[in-house]
Amino acid sequence: MKLHYFSASQVSMNVSGKFYTAIAVLCFIVLLYIHYILIFNTYELKNKQYNLEEKVILNEAYGGSIPNDKVYPGGQRVLDKYINQNIRRFELLHKTRPTAFDQLARRVCDSVFAELRAKSVMDSLFREIIKKYNLSKELRYLLTIEKLSVTFDGNNYHTLYPFSKGAPNNPYKYTSAEGVIIDGSLAAPDKQNEVSTVSVTTPEAYSYQITFSLFADYDNRTMKIIRDMSPTFLLSLSSILFVVGIYFFTYRNWQRQKKLSEMKTDFLNSITHEFNTPLSTILVANKSLQNPEIIENRDNVYNLAEVIQRQATRLQALINLALDITAMPSRNLQKEIYDFNSLISEIIEDYKIKCQNKVQISFNKEIARENVLLDRFLFTTTLYNLFDNAVKYNRAQNKQIQIETKYEGDFVVLSIEDNGIGIPTMIKNQVFDKFYRGKNEIGAGGLGLGLFYVRQSIDAHGWSIKINSEHENGSKFSIFIPRMREIKPNEV
Repeated sequence: MKLHYFSASQVSMNVSGKFYTAIAVLCFIVLLYIHYILIFNTYELKNKQYNLEEKVILNEAYGGSIPNDKVYPGGQRVLDKYINQNIRRFELLHKTRPTAFDQLARRVCDSVFAELRAKSVMDSLFREIIKKYNLSKELRYLLTIEKLSVTFDGNNYHTLYPFSKGAPNNPYKYTSAEGVIIDGSLAAPDKQNEVSTVSVTTPEAYSYQITFSLFADYDNRTMKIIRDMSPTFLLSLSSILFVVGIYFFTYRNWQRQKKLSEMKTDFLNSITHEFNTPLSTILVANKSLQNPEIIENRDNVYNLAEVIQRQATRLQALINLALDITAMPSRNLQKEIYDFNSLISEIIEDYKIKCQNKVQISFNKEIARENVLLDRFLFTTTLYNLFDNAVKYNRAQNKQIQIETKYEGDFVVLSIEDNGIGIPTMIKNQVFDKFYRGKNEIGAGGLGLGLFYVRQSIDAHGWSIKINSEHENGSKFSIFIPRMREIKPNEV
């Protein structure tokens, strides 16, 4: 198993990266919270300062409809009917039996409120006001009674409603925070939508006092306030989006720089190792050639010369690979027409010699003959890199590479499949990156340029490549090549 070591700078970079990310996220959350508080406080302020424009008109129209009445036109008759006929009993019970007074107050109020609700003309009155003054039909109202008291001497008043604590614990059916609901459908009465509050008192003995209120508003008051706040919302949203955009681009650039730095470090480590290995071998072999005892034996000299030759060739190959990658974007393709199957067979035979037949390579030709326009050098190097990967990342005793050519629609498909360790799904999109070297337990070396070269070559030809692979189940690289059309002379 290969152990992977990380430099102090890499560990520090990872830790600092997580720290800065956490700080950035925390700052963004704080920013959102501050915006929320500001918007919420602005809403609350506007809600408290809310003033219905139609309030003055409704107040004057409603007051004018009940100049000598209570609650609504005809309401006084209902109140007089129940209170005047019971006021002497109220006086007697108040002096002798306070609990019975409360019970009677409850029964009388229940009767008064029920009949006021049943005989209410407030709906028609409110519609008449809306029509007469051309007000919005979306306006809703609520008519309530807040207080009802009686007096026996014209000075001291005794409350009938709200009910005292000694009254039966059975709150009236139609109540709100503003009192008993007589009529209307407004859901949220408050001081901001209070049109009128009237308190009527008759300063004489055996009379009563009543306080009633009219509320009017739109059901969508919240949305109306939010619409009024739309500039604030837009400004807040724009600033948040602007900050998010800056954060996103900064974070993305930082990630790119971080990745580039990591790849640079990995590349330097890899290339140092890869170049030092053949150089060290050459130096050791050269030093051995300086030993008089060794150079006396021609076989020893020949063997050491072979070692130097092989390691020098390997070093040259590494340098050429790096140079090829650098020159790839500016390279002019030298395209020629080749018989596809014949070209692949030649490349396979050459590779078998290179790997000394340590790999079993099979070639299945589902297409009989197909001409393909390509750059032979790039194509050959592409296949060599794919073959090398199939061998390098393979722990099987019997290493196998299966090559196949076939048609799929308008494409010629070249597939290279191996029985190696496969590619985990999470890194499939990274294997073609420059200098990328996946962590593996085989310990395969390299500069991380092989598959990058493959991708560059495929893109240069205008082809496409697809990977099918699972961890421990081998890999299959499929190259899709458009079938030949009539080739113009200037394209060759």
